[in-house]
Amino acid sequence: MHTIVIGAGIGGLTTALALKQKGIDVDVYERTPVLTDVGAGISLWPNALKALYQLGLRPALDGVSFVSMDGAVRSRDGTVLSRTTADQFIARLGLPVVVFHRADLLAVLVDAARDVRIHTDHEGRDVEQDANGVTVQFANRACARGDVLIGADGLRSVVRDRLGVPGPLKYSGYTAWRGIAPFETAGLMAGETLGSGQRFGLAPIHGNRVYWYATDNVPEGQREPPLETKARLTRLFADWHEPIPELIQSTGADAILRNDIYDRDAAGRWGSGRITLLGDAAHPMTPNLGQGACQAIEDALVLAHHLSSGSDVEASLRRYESERIPRTRWVVTASRRVGALLQVESRAFGRLRDLALRLTPATATYRTLKRLAGYEGHLNR
Repeated sequence: MHTIVIGAGIGGLTTALALKQKGIDVDVYERTPVLTDVGAGISLWPNALKALYQLGLRPALDGVSFVSMDGAVRSRDGTVLSRTTADQFIARLGLPVVVFHRADLLAVLVDAARDVRIHTDHEGRDVEQDANGVTVQFANRACARGDVLIGADGLRSVVRDRLGVPGPLKYSGYTAWRGIAPFETAGLMAGETLGSGQRFGLAPIHGNRVYWYATDNVPEGQREPPLETKARLTRLFADWHEPIPELIQSTGADAILRNDIYDRDAAGRWGSGRITLLGDAAHPMTPNLGQGACQAIEDALVLAHHLSSGSDVEASLRRYESERIPRTRWVVTASRRVGALLQVESRAFGRLRDLALRLTPATATYRTLKRLAGYEGHLNR
């Protein structure tokens, strides 16, 4: 079986590694000329870590990761609303949440995939299939043919569009800025701080750096020059607790990224025939539960399992979809609801939200986290 994967991001490369481990031939096609990622952070929860460890990546991941020992949700003045420790988290879920620079994580995957044929500067333009296989045409006039096509080509997936999978992009109502600041991480507590229509999150990463993000309820499509962006964030978070203002000031203006936040309503199908979708192409979600990449990694192992366990390609793809669609639908919906709660602008409602967070028992929180991050998708069942 020859499989084509469109997209060499975290989901696409994990899929290629899982397929190779199952003895399935694979080519990966990526639209960008160079395999790298933007300068921001990413957290991997136990469900994703367990999957990547099954692919033999633990030693390499351990070398570029950071495990935060404490985490908290706080109000803008620094009052702790809820708190967790790594010991508590590991006792309940088996592994901690581990934070990476996205470029470091992608480098680990690229190195692990050195025996995989990866074709850069190949932007997918069209897809056709017949009873015997699938053909992809690229913007550079190249084409490729295989037995299976996996669209792992992100939020605005060309493969999804060509398949006519329903579900338009939905703007969440808020935008997000992200940055990496050089910062002494000893004793720094990770977590998220809540305001009225704004949030600020921070997480230490490897190499005395801090990944941070900030959100604000604004109209879709706004942009400004880098210096204006930094000035805007400086004003917006000037009176928030330390080290928030200092982190913004420590980040170069040109290194601050901005992305409006989108998701899609869950689709009842991801593919047809010999084609399916994976990751953001299938189920884009808001980042409120830290599960975007984690769910793509889960997808990869489940897909590889089903493709390797049946001789009927189309039936194998449909089994993969039937297993993954219910879970990812729940995560998409839960993440959207959490975002709506945390981005609320009403100060009165915000005070009620904060009180509820302070009164919620840890057992209730961990029940939800168990469903979210306790999932184990075994490559070998």
